[in-house]
Amino acid sequence: MNTTHQTVFLNESIELLNLEPGKVVVDATFGTGGHTQALLDQQSTVIAFDWDADAITRGSTRFQSEISQKKLFLVHESFSKLAQEVERITINENLAVSGVLFDFGTSTEQLMSAERGFSFVGDGPLDMRMDTRLAVMAKDILALVPEKQLELLFREFGGEIHARAIAKAIKQSPVPITTTAQLAECVLKVNHRRSGGIHPATKVFQALRIAVNGELSEIQLALPQAFDVLEKGGRIVSIAFHEGEDRIVKQQFAQWEACNKARKLQKKAVQPSEAELKDNPRARSAKLRGIEKL
Repeated sequence: MNTTHQTVFLNESIELLNLEPGKVVVDATFGTGGHTQALLDQQSTVIAFDWDADAITRGSTRFQSEISQKKLFLVHESFSKLAQEVERITINENLAVSGVLFDFGTSTEQLMSAERGFSFVGDGPLDMRMDTRLAVMAKDILALVPEKQLELLFREFGGEIHARAIAKAIKQSPVPITTTAQLAECVLKVNHRRSGGIHPATKVFQALRIAVNGELSEIQLALPQAFDVLEKGGRIVSIAFHEGEDRIVKQQFAQWEACNKARKLQKKAVQPSEAELKDNPRARSAKLRGIEKL
């Protein structure tokens, strides 16, 4: 298993932003800095957000020179704070934003870190908080949310067809489920079949991560802010990995286009090429969309 993160749609997303050298772009999901590096290579000034303190720490070390030159501004916040943070930086630096890039994926480093609790790989506490300043962890949801609501959560956020049986198994567990290994084992007792090489617990872990971090509501809050901070002719590009994420982006882009506020840059979402899928199987569900502000 590849334990190093590979940035999805790296070249395609940068091309879609269509930035001239010297322009300002927001990387709303900094992660491991793959997109930020490509944007800096194009002589852009980057304002990068991440609510994961580990990502900010790594980025501060990797891009120390660019930060000191004010080519990169790292912000330890969720992108739902995008407008206020961008305004704070752009007013002080007299900058105008020409592009915003969202990559809603979870980094491989997060997934492979046992202590963060995002994955069934290894064993660790059921945490799943992107930002450790958040109060509720995944184990709290399993303990406090009633069985019926847990079933709906797995079905809505994970598309899990065994949602009812898994929720029941969790609630009937003789001991509280507080670790990733316990949860994976509980799911395997209900469904031990792998579909397309995907671990049976994948969708349950995904659903819990989305719920813990309020990821879909964060996107709903961030997109209008991204549009507001853009100058005319600026572009928003999104990379979504979950049907719910892509649905929000698709509907928002369609609404702006219907109101003649923007134009979509493609008729349909772009999907990964066969070459990218071969090199990075984790890209299989990715969808790329872009829009230009009129």
